[in-house]
Amino acid sequence: MTATDRTQSAPPALPEQVVRYVDRSQRSVDGWLSPLDARLVALVSAAQAGWGITGTLGEIGVHHGRLLILMALGLQPGERAFAVDIFGEQELNVDRSGEGDEGKFRANLARFGIPADRVAILQASSLEIRWPDIERQAGARSRLFSIDGGHTAHITANDLAIADAGLLEDGVAVLDDYFNPEFPEVSQGMCQHRLVDGGRLVPFAIGDNKLLLTRPGQGERYRAMLERSVPSRFLVRPTEMFGQPVIVFRTPRRLVHRIRQSELARRLRDHPIGRALKPLIRRLVRE
Repeated sequence: MTATDRTQSAPPALPEQVVRYVDRSQRSVDGWLSPLDARLVALVSAAQAGWGITGTLGEIGVHHGRLLILMALGLQPGERAFAVDIFGEQELNVDRSGEGDEGKFRANLARFGIPADRVAILQASSLEIRWPDIERQAGARSRLFSIDGGHTAHITANDLAIADAGLLEDGVAVLDDYFNPEFPEVSQGMCQHRLVDGGRLVPFAIGDNKLLLTRPGQGERYRAMLERSVPSRFLVRPTEMFGQPVIVFRTPRRLVHRIRQSELARRLRDHPIGRALKPLIRRLVRE
């Protein structure tokens, strides 16, 4: 095995400040981000750095910065982050999906030692901007782009189009709430972008509440990296979505999830003994 092969097969090394934030510090920032989803994003960012992919990192819909701070902690020398939010213009928050506060966001950036000049802040509705407006502020195309703004179908499709226009060919977009039953229009907006508008973002991984997307042909190495980097207790299964291979991860919060995601269950899934035990397990562990 060559040195390059070993680098490609080894899990990416997360910076210490990122590990502390994922495991502990993120809880002190108001927002919605599971430790598993935080780790998925951190691993993608660290892998990109190891593969020599450089660009901006940013988000539409930052709230108080819980995810944006994680992304900014992974900035490489010369890189900048961007943050797009309506902040105080809450009359534009048509679906009441969050309530960003610029003062608290800036205070959180400072608290975690992120220099203000490394984050371009755009207070605006994403319906009123396009990717060039962001790039003029941030200075480059994006390698990692989170979408967590408005949760209507129209806004979701709009924000995905912005990410699609600004993402590097080997970059990753992260869509929030795709499977959240409280916001079904997010799924509708993603379907519109992918199937109607001809978007070039395809899924490769699913977390607790995040759908990870990249360009066609790029998903395989990201999937392989996550599969070898994320502890096996979080792995649900490989499957397909929009005709693309995806890998599904989930925090096993319930007994039935812990059983299904155990190594023994995976080995028994396609074994005659495992198939015979399924009815019994369903009766013993009711969802």
